[in-house]
This record gives sequence, C-alpha cells and structure tokens, in this order.
Amino acid sequence: MRALYASVVVLSSFAIIPAAYAASMTMTGTVKAYAPHKSLELANGDTFVLPANFKDPGIKVGEKVKVAYQKVGKKLDAETVSIVH
Repeated sequence: MRALYASVVVLSSFAIIPAAYAASMTMTGTVKAYAPHKSLELANGDTFVLPANFKDPGIKVGEKVKVAYQKVGKKLDAETVSIVH
C-alpha cells in the first residue's frame, strides 16, 4: 500500500512541474494594428490579446515595441507592452 501511495505522489508531482515552468516569453516588433485595451498586432502577423488592466504607454502604429506574453493554446496573451526607443 505504501508503494502505491508513493507512486501516486511521485506521478502527480510530474503533472505539476510544467505549470511551474510556464514562463513569459518576449518578442520585439513593429506595431501593425492596435485596438486600445483589446489587441495589438505586430508586422510579423502575431496578434496579442491585451489584459483587462492594460495601461497604454502611448502605443502608435509603426512604433517598435517589446511584448512579454504567454502562449495559451493558439492565443498569445500579452502581460506587458513597452515602447522600444
């Protein structure tokens, strides 16, 4: 019984490990389209969904930005967007 319990504990811990490593990725690019407080599309075609609490740093089409994001399925969820000078 102890061996079974130990096996279940070890196997369940492996299921948790990928979630712990879900780190943000970053991408830098030129803004192609911007829908304030909704989405941001870069010239390479990637579109990011902006968070509900997004604070616009003054983004304009044609501006170079750096996006920190997480990929959730096929969706790119932006965490922060900063203007690159």
